[in-house]
Amino acid sequence: MANLIEHAVRRPVAVAMGCMVVLITGIFSLTRLPLELRPDVSFPRISIQTQWVDTAPEVVEAFVTSPIEAVANTVTHVHEVESVSDEGFSTVTVKFNRGTDMDFAALELNEKLSIIRQSLPVGVTPPRITPYVPREFQTRQFFSLRLTGPCPLQEVRRIGLDRVKPSLLGLKGVSHVEVVGGQDREIQILLDEKAMHAYGLTLNQIQSALGELALRRSVGAVEEGRHRITVFIDNPVSGVRHLEDAILLQKNGSLIRLKDVAQIKDTYGRPRNLQRINGHPAVVIRVEKEAGHNTIKVVDEIKAALDRLVRTLPPNLTLIVDEDQSLEIRENLSSLGRRAVFSILVIFWVLMAFLHTPRAPLIILSTIFFSVLFTLNLFFLAGISLNLLTLAGLTLGFGMLVDNAIVVVENIARHHTENRGPELAASRGTREVVLPITAATLTTIAAFIPFLYLTGELRIYYLPFTLAVGFSLLSSLGVAFTLTPALAARKPWLKSPEIEPFRPAGWFRRILGWMLHHRGFMLFLALFVMGGSLFVFDKYVTRGTIWQWGGQQDRLTVYLRMPRGSTLERSDEIISRFETPAVQASYVQKVMTNVSDEGAYLVITFPREVRRSVYPLILKESMVHQASLVAGPGISISGFGEGVHFGGGAGRQFTYRIRILGYNYHQLEQIAEDLGQRLKRYPRVRHVNTNLSWTYGELSEIVLRIDRKRLRQCDLSPAGLLQQVQAHLQENLGGRWIRLGGEEVPYTLKFRTFRDFSMDDLQNLVIQSPKGELFRLHTVARIDKRATTPRIQRSNQQYERSVGFEYRGPMKLGQRLVDSVIETTHLPPGYSLESGYQWRMSEEEKEQIYVILAVSLFLVFLVTAGLFESLLHPFLILLTVPLSLAGVFLIFFLTNTAFDRSAYIGVVLLCGIVVNDSILLVDHINQLRRQGKGVMESVIQGTTERLRPILMTTFTTIGGLLPLILLSEGYGDIWYSLALATIGGLISSTLMVLTVIPVMYVSVERGKAKMATH
Repeated sequence: MANLIEHAVRRPVAVAMGCMVVLITGIFSLTRLPLELRPDVSFPRISIQTQWVDTAPEVVEAFVTSPIEAVANTVTHVHEVESVSDEGFSTVTVKFNRGTDMDFAALELNEKLSIIRQSLPVGVTPPRITPYVPREFQTRQFFSLRLTGPCPLQEVRRIGLDRVKPSLLGLKGVSHVEVVGGQDREIQILLDEKAMHAYGLTLNQIQSALGELALRRSVGAVEEGRHRITVFIDNPVSGVRHLEDAILLQKNGSLIRLKDVAQIKDTYGRPRNLQRINGHPAVVIRVEKEAGHNTIKVVDEIKAALDRLVRTLPPNLTLIVDEDQSLEIRENLSSLGRRAVFSILVIFWVLMAFLHTPRAPLIILSTIFFSVLFTLNLFFLAGISLNLLTLAGLTLGFGMLVDNAIVVVENIARHHTENRGPELAASRGTREVVLPITAATLTTIAAFIPFLYLTGELRIYYLPFTLAVGFSLLSSLGVAFTLTPALAARKPWLKSPEIEPFRPAGWFRRILGWMLHHRGFMLFLALFVMGGSLFVFDKYVTRGTIWQWGGQQDRLTVYLRMPRGSTLERSDEIISRFETPAVQASYVQKVMTNVSDEGAYLVITFPREVRRSVYPLILKESMVHQASLVAGPGISISGFGEGVHFGGGAGRQFTYRIRILGYNYHQLEQIAEDLGQRLKRYPRVRHVNTNLSWTYGELSEIVLRIDRKRLRQCDLSPAGLLQQVQAHLQENLGGRWIRLGGEEVPYTLKFRTFRDFSMDDLQNLVIQSPKGELFRLHTVARIDKRATTPRIQRSNQQYERSVGFEYRGPMKLGQRLVDSVIETTHLPPGYSLESGYQWRMSEEEKEQIYVILAVSLFLVFLVTAGLFESLLHPFLILLTVPLSLAGVFLIFFLTNTAFDRSAYIGVVLLCGIVVNDSILLVDHINQLRRQGKGVMESVIQGTTERLRPILMTTFTTIGGLLPLILLSEGYGDIWYSLALATIGGLISSTLMVLTVIPVMYVSVERGKAKMATH
């Protein structure tokens, strides 16, 4: 290292050329790094989604979910399997061990699912495998737009499919384009049940006849010379008239045609959803990006293609951008720029306040520039993208990047005041601090090493952040030992006014002398501060929460969730009550509406100049008032402040939840009811729900109990009865595609009465026996209506049920109530209770963080012990960590902030940061003692001389962290509490390093001396 420093001081041109290389390669890397909102990584989790329309949860769980769970448990490296069975839907979530190759896991899972696909009930869609993304990283669409105009919506959809989609799909970086909304052409074949009975036709006969229409099949080949030519039958249907004349049966010399028993309509299919923009019908075109491509560049290419496309579209059509993820990335980059400028200004002001000369701060600040460029090179080589996490790591590192340079420059200045030449002062001053600077950097990096072994979502959160901080610190270390001494050795720097002595050092020296003579009192005071801060933290601060998105502040969102069985028309009617006033408001920029059977959502955006005004709040209040007048559906309104929720029964936002796990669902139900009765006895508990699920409304089902004896008398099997009943209840009885005039057109086959089929119609449904006899359904089956479970959840093949409730009081007391209930509840073997907070960290996550904290401290001890060749002094240095916790405890108490997951990571970060000042202090005291000075003299002189660099490094690090607090959205910012914990710990540790560590050093050395004399 000494040779490197000497070369840097004596060869400025070589250093300049090295900086030029870093500059050029850094700019190159910056232009090549992918820009993304979140890391492009595979989470060790996969979801399997299956649909079985109009099927009760209990049936879905038995015939769909359970077989899929059994297959999922056989896949290699599976850690846990969870499932949710809803009406008509099954979702199985498969969690894998850390380090699993998710592409291979998905392939293996897909192969095993293909084995059971044929054994799933008829009507079940093939299981669909989708990657898992945590809530914190679930962002809006990458890019979407709406195509609207006064022409028919069917024509708008056709243009979207034929013109817009191909234009976008061919762009580099675009992986998929989907057109949503509108209606496709459809042939509807509406069966007349009475006519079928009159002609003696069955449904199977009609289905077979339709299957033979438009037959396209290879029947073999013929030889012509030396070639074999395939013989292909093509029997197209020319039009609807040809379809109507299709022969179904020949009976008594008469031909029975399709038009005799059915009405054929050439129309458009029933819309599954409705899309509108500013009240006008539209189709949505959604674009997905290929992994590894620069988001901003891809969006710019999409917009350029759209500009070219608009010129070729009919003039009455309009393309309106709906979602653009690049805007959020641009805003993040802009925020990073503001934070960087703010940090640099704060750091410059701190350096000027301590050094009283502008040129030394400029030398120090230059290290940020070149350290960031070098870090970008490391990002490029490691294949790391620029995203929310890595950018936050760079922002956090701004304050720490200058710490090494500050120590070097301050020490060079001290040597310069001793009348040494510029090169000698730069060389000796830098070499003297190599050990503490290296130790400080390595301890900070060592504190982050355990993050490499994180599992689950924690790894995805903090691994990119850790790498960003680690790379930037290594870069700053190299710059501090090369560029900083090279600049400090140049004569222009020496011509500036000398760095003035630090005036507060005089009175600090006197205070320090008093503290060293009252060591017992100082140790008692430190223990008192630690104990007091721990007491208020434990009593008043909520711990273990996770960061949650606080809602967008540039838009209002109305989310409507309808009760089960609702229609598209009903959903549209209700959401229109919120849409109409928004469209009529002159200050609204855009209103986007999406409507389906299950519900609807409305997104209202505002111009930038309106967002800070009172207008969005006025509109939100009118929406809240409108929501209070609507009964039945669940309505959520978010944006511009706290979210508001109305109705929906189970949609209530319960603050606490207790999960019950067991192998018998009915026993689980009884345990939940007993637990609910216990909770209701607490005076502060309100709104207890013993079957908490995120579904709206009660669920009922109609049960047919077959009279087998009567059925045998009718010469009909249960399967035959089931087939005829199903035919009247299903919307499509086997229709797929038919070639009509050279075009592939979907067709549906159903009874005319499908839409208006009621329970009375079911009772009186006419059933036909194989002999042609007719009888009504109620004569062979009893029909009952009963309530059923709205959702069935399982975890590792154990049933799961949740009890939710609200607690009127401090969150901490509610947490204690939950813990007390769990501890005092006696359960049968095989059953368990656990806290089910969605806003709290799991016990597994807490355990991981505690292990990381312990390993970080151990690694810091190893690094300091190796560098100091001592086992005693590293313990002194590590004392800074518990002493810094007093500041962490107090700052969260004073700001009334929840100690969430990011705050825990802030404490781990402190392990590597707060020991830096201790290392700097203890190393300098040891240097003075090696010069022959006594313990007391060395401690007083060493602490006084290191007062300025310790304060400077602390304030510059805090300056780098302040933008994460002052320029953030408060609790809605994922890095807010991390920065808060780090700042509190830094303030506390700085005070303790300058007071308690010198006292402890003297006490330890005096103790060693006494032991040596005995």
